[in-house]
Amino acid sequence: MNIEELLNKYFEGETTCEEERELRRFFTRGIVPEHLQIYRPMFGFLNEENRQSKTAVPEVPRTSVPLRRRLLYIFSGMAAGILLILGIAGLNRHINTSTANYVIIDGKCYTDAKLVREQAMIAFRDVSISEEEVFATLFSE
Repeated sequence: MNIEELLNKYFEGETTCEEERELRRFFTRGIVPEHLQIYRPMFGFLNEENRQSKTAVPEVPRTSVPLRRRLLYIFSGMAAGILLILGIAGLNRHINTSTANYVIIDGKCYTDAKLVREQAMIAFRDVSISEEEVFATLFSE
């Protein structure tokens, strides 16, 4: 490909990395025609920056996290998730209000209104006392 075509392609932003390397090599190593001399400093600068960036940035060694610590993170996250689920389930039980009426008789929960009414009447009959029994209790010696 012609250098002028590559330049046009470069300024349009359509060049590949290899084509840009070719342009840098052309303007830094070869004999550049007079009408293209104005681009020589730009590509020389880019070539120098490219060379310095490769040597100036040392590769940072990757430190691996020990297996023990990774397992600790994993299990801690799982435990936190389980506690969160249990907490939400416990709160849901207390927040969820039931609209149905119920009564607990001898440790069992009943919601049948007829059965509840019968049990209440039986309990009232067992508790009720006559006037004579009240006076006898009050005035007994």
